Amino acid sequence: MKNDEQAYIYLKKKIIDGTYQPEHEVSENQIALNLNMSRTPIREAFRRLESEGLVKQQTGRKTIITGLNLEELKENYELRSMLESYALRKSFSNLDLEKLNYFSREFNTVLKKNAWNDYLDLDERFHCFLIQNEGEGSFRRILDILKSQTNRFRYAIEDDTGCMQSSVREIKKIITDIQQQDQEHAVSHLNEHIKNVYISELNYLQNKKIAETNNQIFDYPN
Repeated sequence: MKNDEQAYIYLKKKIIDGTYQPEHEVSENQIALNLNMSRTPIREAFRRLESEGLVKQQTGRKTIITGLNLEELKENYELRSMLESYALRKSFSNLDLEKLNYFSREFNTVLKKNAWNDYLDLDERFHCFLIQNEGEGSFRRILDILKSQTNRFRYAIEDDTGCMQSSVREIKKIITDIQQQDQEHAVSHLNEHIKNVYISELNYLQNKKIAETNNQIFDYPN
């Protein structure tokens, strides 16, 4: 793996999981020391992350983690809903049914363990599974950027057993629909799941005053 790719993955993970907090200044020199590499690949990683809206460059060569904005969160979830629905329709007939059984078992396991971070990781893999036929083209890149932005908010939430339980119930509906080859209900339940995740995050973040607030409600395709 090239150094700029390694630096990009390292920084992106720490931004998404909240290790680097919003409005936190990231030191180019410190990252270079941590990763034992020159500053050139770090700067390249910063440029890539800036194009994805995760960092911003300021005067004096400062690099700042972008803040959390609920208006952007709403927009990102609406776009995710539209794009993932489209991708699911394209992938539907080729989805691996045995893999669905695996996900069903794994979601049962995270519920029994009440493991919030394990649930987040598994949920991310499940959504990737649903759009697996989109390859590495422009569509996938756009969706990856949207998911990076929305996942920042998910990791900002502390353990939420209620949200996890309701989300797993919704995912189980999607799995059942796919197993029964019911594409329309699968897409509908996927949209419902994404909408409800957004509402849960919005309520949590507004109550905690973690991000700028608004009162807009999520619109999503039928």
